[in-house]
Amino acid sequence: MDRAKKPIEELITNFKSTITVEDVFDKLEGWNRYDGQQIQLEHSKDHSLRKLLLHSENPVKLKEKVQSFGTNESVDKFMELIREVSEDKKLTSFLEKRFKEYEKEISCSEALQHYKEEIEKRNEFQKQRQIKKEIKEKKIILKKSVYNQTPLWKNSRKYQALDYFSMPMTYSIITSNHICPEEYDLVNDILSCLQGFHGKFITHNKHDVPITFNIHESIGPQYKCLVPKILRLASSYTIICRFSEENRQSHNGYVNQALSCYLNKFIRDYLNFIICLENQHNLGELNLQSLSFAAQAHVYKMEFVAHIVSTISQDKKKGGQTLSVLHEEVIHCYIDDSLKKLLAGMVEVSTIPFFQSLEKWIFKGQVFDPYDEFMIKCGNLVLSDDTEKYWNKCYTVRNEYVPTYLEKFKEIILRTGKYLNALYHCNIQNKSNLAYKSTSDEKLVYSMWCSDVTNYLKTINNAYMFASSSLLSVLLVDYDLMNRLKSIKRYFLLEQGDFVVHLLDVCDDELKKPTDDIVYNRLESLLDICLRVNVGSVDQYKDDIKMELKKDPLSFQIFKILSIQTEKEKDYTDFQPSSNLLGIQSFCLGLTTQWPVSLIFNETVISNYQMLFRLLLLCKNVERQLLKVWLCDKQLKKEKSSSEITYKKAFNLRQNMLLFVQNLEYYMFEEVIETQWQTFTSAIQFKVTNVDELLDEQQKFLSLCLKNCMVTNPDLMKSSRYLLELCTEFSDYILLPTNHLNLKMDFEKTIQILENKFTAAMIDLLKCIRKISRLDSGNIIYNFLYRMDFNGIYTEQINMDDTILYT
Repeated sequence: MDRAKKPIEELITNFKSTITVEDVFDKLEGWNRYDGQQIQLEHSKDHSLRKLLLHSENPVKLKEKVQSFGTNESVDKFMELIREVSEDKKLTSFLEKRFKEYEKEISCSEALQHYKEEIEKRNEFQKQRQIKKEIKEKKIILKKSVYNQTPLWKNSRKYQALDYFSMPMTYSIITSNHICPEEYDLVNDILSCLQGFHGKFITHNKHDVPITFNIHESIGPQYKCLVPKILRLASSYTIICRFSEENRQSHNGYVNQALSCYLNKFIRDYLNFIICLENQHNLGELNLQSLSFAAQAHVYKMEFVAHIVSTISQDKKKGGQTLSVLHEEVIHCYIDDSLKKLLAGMVEVSTIPFFQSLEKWIFKGQVFDPYDEFMIKCGNLVLSDDTEKYWNKCYTVRNEYVPTYLEKFKEIILRTGKYLNALYHCNIQNKSNLAYKSTSDEKLVYSMWCSDVTNYLKTINNAYMFASSSLLSVLLVDYDLMNRLKSIKRYFLLEQGDFVVHLLDVCDDELKKPTDDIVYNRLESLLDICLRVNVGSVDQYKDDIKMELKKDPLSFQIFKILSIQTEKEKDYTDFQPSSNLLGIQSFCLGLTTQWPVSLIFNETVISNYQMLFRLLLLCKNVERQLLKVWLCDKQLKKEKSSSEITYKKAFNLRQNMLLFVQNLEYYMFEEVIETQWQTFTSAIQFKVTNVDELLDEQQKFLSLCLKNCMVTNPDLMKSSRYLLELCTEFSDYILLPTNHLNLKMDFEKTIQILENKFTAAMIDLLKCIRKISRLDSGNIIYNFLYRMDFNGIYTEQINMDDTILYT
């Protein structure tokens, strides 16, 4: 059974039968079950085999196949079935016919598959070839000026152009001077020229712009005086047609294309006018005089439009430049109502594509400018760490493409799109509400006069208010800007005294080392401990604070910033200061922020906060050192010594220095930073309406703090820094081991030198403050002078005109 199963399956497959192998075996067994008679000799296996061998094409192979099956009743009956089929000629012919059709179908399907593969290969090859061709054509087009590009259809179908073109003449031009044309033929010639066709007696000069005409000498003088006046219409028509055909495609921008479409309608009206003249001419009712009179009614309008399109074409204007030209012409047009209506239509149609791009910008924050004609330019910048550069330079206004009627509102338009674009980059789940949803009444439509009641200006203002309020709300509410500012004040401006005390106590050993010897990870861990104790434990933004070690001294960093855009900028750029700084001089805080918070705390803002932090930390460290000297003085007072006068001078100097440092700290913390901070926060709550105003208020706050903290004035900065250095030098000297203080003469001399230097530097500082206060009476720095000279100890020396030199 198993051996017979395989050939039966092959037969079923070849004949495409739906019967199964099991059905064949059941039928064969049924024959055996119901046939009770003895199989006769002619139906035996040998007899059937002989019959099959007679009809077989390969008898040897068939005989070997049958012998391989062995003795099996099912095989014998199957061979009997095949023998009966082979003897039935009708059935045999049907099976042969079906087999040939089957082979044909197989061959056709294989050929079809082959052809499909070949076609796909050819299509792929042609596709690649077409892509290479398009790339090559684009490169060629980019090398050419788009304004000199001629439409492709004009090269291949030049006879469809409305302008004059070079063509072989099918008629003879009049060359003899003795032939005088009839007035009828001359009018016919002029009408042809007015439509952009050649005439018999009038020819055009190809290279003249605007186009000029040559009038044949055979025309009499009574006609020559009228023909040039009429042909002014043809010259203007030619200019308008050229502009319309050259800008019919969008390679010169959508604005010029829209203007070209409107001029097509104007040209059709003009051609209808010429058709009316032709009808009169065919009826014999049009002479040269009436033609001249009819043409003069349209000449001024055609020349006016030709002048406008000539200005646009010659100066290669597009986009907002084209709209500015049209708007200026509308404003200065006082000829008649029909011309005003024509110009108004030109501006309204040309403004549509520009306003569509403007709507995408002020409604969605997207720049749609495929042909480089929009007033907003998108730079190839990506939102990265340099947030300030992205915000200031990614989107800018191109003043040359700003229409004159939007000149006053270009900053509002720029800010509106920038705010929406900034909102798009925020981590907000539902961004569908970030786009401004305008109503049907807020569609941007051009109007001649700019006023608050103008439709498009009202729409721009509404979009601006939506964008600015949305971004400001996201910053204040979603990103908790006020608490972030309080965190900045707490750490950068040393609002919490426990933080700076803990910082100087814990990091004292590391901050005394040179910068190159500091173990960065250890100092960073100590800072992290200081941030997480006391008040810092409840600050949710303490993890944004990081540590930095500056390579430049504070004074060099300040003067380098002040020298920007001055003659000394190159000196500070080329000069490299020594890097032998102590940890306390280079230590600084940094801030890690994400968009859009990084927009508020950009690199410039963080640098200003860092300068204030370094100055305040230096003052706190000097005060800490002087307080250590005060503790040392308390110990010396308990001991009986013969050199009380010597120590008393040191005590007095220490007290004067401590008074200076504490007054300086009080002035900077309370009278400068705290006062300006209250003004800054109140402005955010009640005055600020957009992000730019918020940035301006913050920059104003930092600028006033740096100015009043004597940072931006070089003279004040040098004097105050020198005084702090003297305080540090005095503290280091006093805190030396006791055996160094036993040398009485050296100690007295050193204290006297330090006292003289400190007094001279203090007088110079107070003189400089008085001079600045006289120039700027509203400067609060004069309060520091009152505090330092409250008892008039320096008054006499300050009033002296002679300069005190340092010894």
